[in-house]
Amino acid sequence: MSTRNDVLDAARRCLVRGSGRKLTLAEVAREAGVSRPTVYRRWPEVSAVIRDLLTRDMTSLVTEHITAVDAAIDSAPESSPPEVLAALVDGIVGAAIALSEDTLFSSLLRRQPDLMAPYVFQRLGASQRGVLALLDSRITQAQQVGAVRSGDPMRLGAMVLLITQSAIQSRSVVAPVLGGDWSQELTRALCGYLTPVEPVSVPTTTADTPTGDGDRDEERS
Repeated sequence: MSTRNDVLDAARRCLVRGSGRKLTLAEVAREAGVSRPTVYRRWPEVSAVIRDLLTRDMTSLVTEHITAVDAAIDSAPESSPPEVLAALVDGIVGAAIALSEDTLFSSLLRRQPDLMAPYVFQRLGASQRGVLALLDSRITQAQQVGAVRSGDPMRLGAMVLLITQSAIQSRSVVAPVLGGDWSQELTRALCGYLTPVEPVSVPTTTADTPTGDGDRDEERS
């Protein structure tokens, strides 16, 4: 295992053991069994270690769930468009549930909200850009088999990320209303957003409908 992963794994153990409390680079180095200069050379501050840890673990977790849609896409047209859409949404919601239940992510949201806030309100982090890339490729493929509505896949993915991220981070606020049903409601929201729009049938007006008077006139003549 690389030194980088040794350090990130050590940081994760420290954070989980401390329920998300703040820690120092010295603690991380000691846990990893490496010298402090080794850590300092790559990460100037402990928040940089945590950012890399979040990027690594979030990307891995989301990839694990979102790639479940690949089998449905690859087997199209045997898989119907609704089945492909269901697989895509199930993967996204599955990743959301896993993130919300992950000890590291939940403890950081609770104990160090200031660390997470910039990625919620100010800018896209590396982990979010990675998730967008995963969504972009799957949405593009799902569109090709008619499972997702038309539109720029990156824009659709960005809105899916926004909806899902909000559900993960703010679900406790509406817990008295939704309880444990938040993931089902998230599923409905994403399905409604991504489902292809059915063509609108325009009712035939009287002006467009032949009255048949011409035929009767011909018969009379």
